Formats: sequence, C-alpha cells, structure tokens
Amino acid sequence: MLVTKRWTHIILSLAFMMSASGPTLARDVQKSLVQERWRPKDGLYASPGKGFAEICQEFGDLTVGLRENDIGGHEWGCKIGKLTDIGPSSIKIEMTCSDYNLAEDLKKPDETEFKEVILLKKIDGRSMLVRKTVDGKFKDPEWKAVYCPKDAQRMFLDAQAKNKADAEQEKAAEKMAWQPRDGIYANAGANFDDRCTRSGDAVIRLAQSSLSIGGASCYVAHVWRKPPDVVLDVNCGQSLIIRGTSFEPPAPESVILSKMDDQSILLRRVQNGQAPGTEQRLRYCPEAAQRAYVDSIKAK
Repeated sequence: MLVTKRWTHIILSLAFMMSASGPTLARDVQKSLVQERWRPKDGLYASPGKGFAEICQEFGDLTVGLRENDIGGHEWGCKIGKLTDIGPSSIKIEMTCSDYNLAEDLKKPDETEFKEVILLKKIDGRSMLVRKTVDGKFKDPEWKAVYCPKDAQRMFLDAQAKNKADAEQEKAAEKMAWQPRDGIYANAGANFDDRCTRSGDAVIRLAQSSLSIGGASCYVAHVWRKPPDVVLDVNCGQSLIIRGTSFEPPAPESVILSKMDDQSILLRRVQNGQAPGTEQRLRYCPEAAQRAYVDSIKAK
C-alpha cells in the first residue's frame, strides 16, 4: 500500500508539470540543472583590431591554461590558486605570479612573487572581457580578448610540447650529470697528504654556495650542469652586492670542473672568456683530512 501511494504522488506531480504552466516550469528546472558553468577555452587570446593576426602568431596577449593551472601574458606568468564563479558567465581567479617587468619597476628581486587577481567575463563563444590587478590593485581598465585562429593555437601547442620535452630532457640530464663531492682537494703528486692536512688547495662546498681556491674565498652564484662538466658562476675576492634578501656577484667569473676519475677533478678558472692561469689537477683528500677540516669549521 505504501508503494502504491508513493507512485501515485509521483504520477500526480508529473501530471501537474505537464499541465498548461507545467511544461515551461519543467524546462526551466531541467535547464538550470544541466547548465554548465562557463569556463574560457584554453589557448591564446589577443585584443581585436589592427594587428590581431600578427599578435596571435607571436603567442597573443593572454594565454589561458586552466587544465595546466596557469595563466600568462607578456613576460608574466601565474599559477592559479583559486577559481570562483561570481556570475552566470563570470569568474574570478586568484593567482601567484612572477612578473619580471613589475619587479624591475618596483626595484624588487626578479624572483619576487606577486599575489594577483584576474576577472574574466564571457561575451560570446570566442571572446571575453579581461581585467587583472597589478601588484594586487586594479589599475588598468578591462579589455576585450578574442580567441586566436586555429593556426596560431596549433603553433602555440607545438611550442608548449617542445618546451615541455626540452625541460624533461634537461631535468633527466641534470639528474644523471656528475657533480663533484663537497670537501677539500689537493694537487695530486708529491706532498699530497701534507697539503690535505693543511686544508688542501681547494675547498668545494656547493651546498653552502662556497668555493675556495688557493686561499681565495668565492661565492657560488649559480651552478650550471653542462655534461660532462660543471660550470660555476663565482665571485672571488670582491665585496658582494646585497639586493633584497639575495646575494649577487658584481662581476662575472667562472670555474669549470671536469671529472677525471672517481677521486680526481680538473679545475679551470675563466675571467671574461679567458683562462688567467694554468689548470689544476686536484684529488679528493682522505676521509681523515675531511673530518679534520669539518671539525675546524665547527670550532670557528
């Protein structure tokens, strides 16, 4: 009996929805249930008008990559943090951005991250209104962005695929690349052990961005893995410039380290593209000398 009453109620409800006002109501309810929230298509966008096609060929004014969780433009790029629907065809995206030009204008380090917001509002199937903050504030008016033609989209996708493949290849190469062990080294040959007990001829401490050669202390600004070598950008014997919270060398100098065997390396110094002195063949000092050096550092 309970089952019969339940089905009777359902049939009566359907009959009401199919009455004079029922069909319209039913269609509205169904439409609201199945209607998808608007999202812009991933790809390139550019401002319409003169030069539109050319701008698209140069990767547009705006790149949208919701699938990859990123949005970018000319010399700025952002990772999406939060996406919120603010209207039937409008979204708000909160982002963490890198912006080389903005950092330069504000005299901040290049690696500074900015918290930004971008508002996107649908106009039609190919265009939308765009407004983005600059340093967290809305300073510029909204502008119209139009989806670029298929050939430009294809070029962009091909470029993205190539960049991704190159990055993966570089990452794999870095993972397999040789790197010298941190520690003290001395010239191989006569008096090798004595040199090691006197802290050697070179001390490599890449974990601390430090390198010492013949008593000269150097700051290691960057490590380039260029198989089979490791190239260090260093600043030796000069005062360091403090910029924000990071240290940067004022003048370019490089040290090239090459593997000779499991215990030996070849060290070459390069200034302004030229080697100022002879190369050094160095050997990793025995463990007793390494421990003594570490203990002397701790005692300071």
